[in-house]
Amino acid sequence: MSPFAHWHLIHRHRRMARGHAGQTVRDGHRRSQIKRALELLTWLDEQGIALPDLKQTNLEQWLVSGSPNRRDVRVFVLWTNERGLTSSLEVPTRSPEDPATFIEDDDRVEQLRRCVNDATLPLDVRVIGSLVLLMGLQVTRILELTVDDVIVQDSAVQLKLDGGFLTLPPRLAHLVRQQLHHAEDAWESNRAASTIPWLFAGLNPARPIQSQYIYLKLRRLGLGGLAGRNTARLALAADVPASILAVLTGTSIDNATDWANFVKRNWTDYIARRAQDRP
Repeated sequence: MSPFAHWHLIHRHRRMARGHAGQTVRDGHRRSQIKRALELLTWLDEQGIALPDLKQTNLEQWLVSGSPNRRDVRVFVLWTNERGLTSSLEVPTRSPEDPATFIEDDDRVEQLRRCVNDATLPLDVRVIGSLVLLMGLQVTRILELTVDDVIVQDSAVQLKLDGGFLTLPPRLAHLVRQQLHHAEDAWESNRAASTIPWLFAGLNPARPIQSQYIYLKLRRLGLGGLAGRNTARLALAADVPASILAVLTGTSIDNATDWANFVKRNWTDYIARRAQDRP
């Protein structure tokens, strides 16, 4: 395991990282690849199966019994194949329509804690990051919110999303209240320049902050954008039906159903194809 982690993965990622952005996402993917390899080796030990004796049927059993992230073990399996440690094993790649960018859920939770608790972060980053990492909302959808989309009733705060209402947990509600007060003050100062009271107004008060700017801020602060959103949706889709997921994420029922199917997918077609390929 040590040669794979230190010489193959880490050296390869260092080469890829030179002169490129997005290092945080790559580091998270590398950790996932190492973690999945360790999980597979632990499972083999529990099953009493030596690595050279690992069969395709064993590998498929392990793949379908866990989360879609288990397919990150593909790099490890290719590595063992190349060195003769295993015999022509295959891990399916993701379908083109499947989301492919994730972070470890532990990383998502830690980033969410930062957004909620770290007062040194900019307020807009804390609010947007929390909504992305907890609710799986799209950054572009968040930036479309106006002050009228924030419903405050006593201590409760709701967001109006595509006709539905999303109730926020207390700490996130407190942050959204702060952002609302900031946006209302800015609106009072710029009514002549804008007809829409954006919750996240840009330098030009007639328009919200540009999504590219927010993505850049998130990346510079080590917070997951798309990868964090995907991981949040993955966690939600595993726990709630598609109809509720659509409300929670402010997405269409079709998109929510796609996420639910993605979580539940067990590679049935892939296993059937593998069975046909066997002599």
